Amino acid sequence: MESPFPSRAEQDPPEQATHVCLLACSPHPNGSTDAAARLLEQTLSSRGAAVDRISLRDYTIHPCIGCGYCSSHPGRCAFDGDGAAGLFRRMERADSLILSIPVYFYGPPAQLKGFIDRAQLFWERQRTPTPRRPAHAVLCAARTRGDRLFEANLLILRCFLDTLGFSLHEPLLLRGVERPDDLLHPHLIAQIERFGLEAAEQATRFYHE
Repeated sequence: MESPFPSRAEQDPPEQATHVCLLACSPHPNGSTDAAARLLEQTLSSRGAAVDRISLRDYTIHPCIGCGYCSSHPGRCAFDGDGAAGLFRRMERADSLILSIPVYFYGPPAQLKGFIDRAQLFWERQRTPTPRRPAHAVLCAARTRGDRLFEANLLILRCFLDTLGFSLHEPLLLRGVERPDDLLHPHLIAQIERFGLEAAEQATRFYHE
């Protein structure tokens, strides 16, 4: 589906492409979270980044059951036959990671939480690569109020990304976004584009370090 948003990022692209993994985490196709991801993809591509866009709902991921298999079999999971291992490999190849996430009951949607729990495999290794790669998150909430609306997501994300060797940068927190049309406001489009440009610049800096 083509994005309804025009790209307004007109800067010249960098000389060498960076590899950005863009993970769209909504179980609902073509909703507001997907719309934000499409606009981010346009912005990143305009800066010359190679974008690996993933829709998490397209993958079957068995939730962690705390069986201890990854503790007794380092680097392996009892459910390695599902989609989680392939997703982790794609994230590992990236210079930078961006997650576009809807807020469900003040937390992440079920499939994303299930995928996050599978990172126990990496926590068991007790090895974190350095330097840490930049990670970014766009959180879309239908609610307009709530001082702690994004708190649970951010705590979970920081733990998850730290385990994978990423460092979470300042997130973009969007309130009152329930439908794709809710993003069709110039100030929100500009916000998302600026966020994407900053993410592209940070990925480029990491790539050249």
